[in-house]
Amino acid sequence: MNLDFVMWVLAWLLMIGIISLLVIVHECGHFLVARFFGFQTPVFGIGLPVGPHIVVGHGWGTQFRIHYALLGGYVAIPELGDESQVDAEAYGVPLKPFKKFPIWQRALVAFAGVGFNILFAYLIMFMMLMIQGEPTYQTFTPGTIDSNPIAKNAGVKANDVIVSINDEKVNDSNDVVSILGKHKSEPVTLHLLRADKPIDITLTPNESGKVGMMLDVKPLGFKQIEKSPPEIAVMAGDKLGKLTGGMLQALGMMGQGMYNWATHIGQPAAKKAENSVGPENMHGILAVMKLGADIAKEQDWNQLFVFTILISMDLAIVNLVPWPALDGGHLAFMFIELVRGKPMGERAQGEIFRWGLLSLLLLMVVIMVNDVSALVTGKLDYKAKAKQAAQDKAREEAKGKSSSGDETKTPDGAAVPSEETKAPVAVPSEAPTAPADAEAPSQAPEAPANAADDPAKADEKQDPDKTSTDAPKGAK
Repeated sequence: MNLDFVMWVLAWLLMIGIISLLVIVHECGHFLVARFFGFQTPVFGIGLPVGPHIVVGHGWGTQFRIHYALLGGYVAIPELGDESQVDAEAYGVPLKPFKKFPIWQRALVAFAGVGFNILFAYLIMFMMLMIQGEPTYQTFTPGTIDSNPIAKNAGVKANDVIVSINDEKVNDSNDVVSILGKHKSEPVTLHLLRADKPIDITLTPNESGKVGMMLDVKPLGFKQIEKSPPEIAVMAGDKLGKLTGGMLQALGMMGQGMYNWATHIGQPAAKKAENSVGPENMHGILAVMKLGADIAKEQDWNQLFVFTILISMDLAIVNLVPWPALDGGHLAFMFIELVRGKPMGERAQGEIFRWGLLSLLLLMVVIMVNDVSALVTGKLDYKAKAKQAAQDKAREEAKGKSSSGDETKTPDGAAVPSEETKAPVAVPSEAPTAPADAEAPSQAPEAPANAADDPAKADEKQDPDKTSTDAPKGAK
């Protein structure tokens, strides 16, 4: 049997296992907190509740089931006061008379899944720092963005390494986004390395703190952390906070992109894409599994752990969106109940839930179409992209040897090759940001190792798979 095929199958099975584990962690949060407060939990299901299922056991007044569609999970909590009451009665599991629980207990049950995903991601981050130390990275720009040519006009070129900005050291791409965000419409000085030679470029970010510069990182190794476990615990929380901040920013850009897309129909694409990520760039479960499987095939376990952290945080963040059928939707209904002093009418809740579920299903269809399209067209095939980039680079080198005048002057007068761009390698930093994805565990939060774009196109419009100062990377 072909070894590559075996590795491909094992990598995809591993990703199914990882995503299923994260879903189980999420549902265990709901289940354990509900049991702690005395809620009934008639059914705990692993997988999507469609088609036949296998009953694997009973305990704590709960029937445990496994469905054939493994990528999902649920806990029926009828006393939570949401749509699961109808489902629980439909399961045919005997129920006791319902109790009335205070809002704060119901809110904790609704939030518990999110909390467990955050805690799980934090524990992975903490163990990585304790065992292997802190990863070190070099941040560089694969290219600039024509729709926002600030960096391009200032002289930034592909593969410039960003050392610091205004004497603030840059450790990863999130530092670049953060520093530029603090200096909106103010001149800043980029301290760069170009062909190992220092160069300073001064430019002014726009009112959003963007300069139209794609960002990427490549690992340099690990350094042991000479701190006590409590100090490392604080450090892990700080890194997870940076990651979450970037993911929230990407989620906001997704919302802005959908608004721009809806309100600028018929207008130039640049207007729709301004400071946003549109529906066409949203990816879901298939993209996540493809990217994760590529990482697993390379046996890059550090990157796979970081990718797992991203998915867990993506599950947490997206579930907090105040949308019916999501945990955030349940919390929103409870907030309305708290303000009004009584629950919203069942009919009104039912209508809101039905329309919310319909729109969520529509979004899932869009995401699934994007995923299938990306897989069919090879958009997510980073090994093929890297191979093509290497071939293009070889052609450029051969062309350069047979012609003269292939040097250009940098703003400070240093002569560097104009076309000798190095194929960028995209890997998750210690605080990568969220993908523009709103449904299945994200996906494309980071490109796997060996990912590369065509260096000859480094100055073209932004690739949706790349991080930029206009669209940080980043992805339920």
